[in-house]
Amino acid sequence: MSVPNILVVDDSRMFLRLLVQKVRHHIPSQVFAADSLKKTQTLLDGHDFDIAMLDLNLPDASQGEVVDLVLKYDVPVIVFASACSERLRKRLWAKDIADYVIKEGDDSLQYAVSQARRILRNRDIKVLVVEDLESVRGMIAKLLRVHRFQVFEADGGASGLRVLQDNPDIRLIIADYEMPEMDGVQFLRKVRQTHAKEQMAVIGVSSHEDEPLSTRFLKSGANDFLKKPFSSEEFYCRISQNIELLEYIEEIKEYSEKDFLTGLYNRRYLFQNAPSFIEEARNMGQDVFLSMFDIDFFKKINDIYGHEAGDAVLKNIGDKLKDLFSTHGMVVRLGGEEFCAVLRDDGMDISAVLDQFRIDIAESFMEYGELSLSYTLSIGLCAITDEKLDSVLRRADAALYRAKQNGRNRLEYDRES
Repeated sequence: MSVPNILVVDDSRMFLRLLVQKVRHHIPSQVFAADSLKKTQTLLDGHDFDIAMLDLNLPDASQGEVVDLVLKYDVPVIVFASACSERLRKRLWAKDIADYVIKEGDDSLQYAVSQARRILRNRDIKVLVVEDLESVRGMIAKLLRVHRFQVFEADGGASGLRVLQDNPDIRLIIADYEMPEMDGVQFLRKVRQTHAKEQMAVIGVSSHEDEPLSTRFLKSGANDFLKKPFSSEEFYCRISQNIELLEYIEEIKEYSEKDFLTGLYNRRYLFQNAPSFIEEARNMGQDVFLSMFDIDFFKKINDIYGHEAGDAVLKNIGDKLKDLFSTHGMVVRLGGEEFCAVLRDDGMDISAVLDQFRIDIAESFMEYGELSLSYTLSIGLCAITDEKLDSVLRRADAALYRAKQNGRNRLEYDRES
């Protein structure tokens, strides 16, 4: 995927330089800078931009004309202003800008860049708006599209559930309370039967004066609640906050399930997810296998070349295992120099494929600095029967032990079924 094009416009050379530096530091991108309306027009004529960060007042455009110009090109706009009265704030939001920032030092720069990054990331996020009133639904959808979300609309709970069934990767739902046939709380309870709070955020919305309504939403599994009418500014703050919380949860979950060095899944992930993977493969009539890999004489690599070289070898074998086998199952680093793969039979001879992999490793070299390092693998393989995962691992480990005892750099297959 190509890096985004970002347009930054300000007549202050110092501010412009600082902004460009901060954008480049935090967002992999092509940054284009201008200090006037005329130069901005030239850049717009020559490039497609993904987001723009604009000074409100320029020497040749003192009334905010640059904002109107860029918006004509359907580019999300973050506006910089030296000050912002209530009147100006309303005027800016009426233009359908993405956000505005008061120039108040480095914090304002950091906020603007984080908002730009947020909007760029929103392009991969699906949001569902469930609201029976077309005018309100359209208004909410329009706000979301300004921030570049992929927006789906539904005019009631039943149609919302159908949209969700067709798009299970929706990350955020905004649901009104007062809808015919199924109110927002009833809809939410059905959503939570299939989508947990840490996987999908739901924001309840209502103009109802009944104060306990927000509590009902939250107790039924909503992540947040907005009372109508709400401002664009509050809406965007709530949306960003909920999306970022989901991302933080996802990041923490990934850290807990991934091996930091190799990027492979870890033992915890194996025990949590292998049983369901095995069951799913069996339901499809596929055989499933578990293999264990151990780098031969790994301690010697550390002793002779150092632990950094050992880490490079671990990354190397991790990448090779992932490239070859991740589409056929799950690849895990169990710890130390030991790896594991749970593989379904996709029409290949698992034993032959693994043995060829072993041969390829033994005959190849990896570059480490000025050195060319080589290593070999011992592999233990077994077919998975109805026993528990612990038992399968013991069988594969026993096969691996036999491979070590019988000379290393070989595969031993436990064919028990």
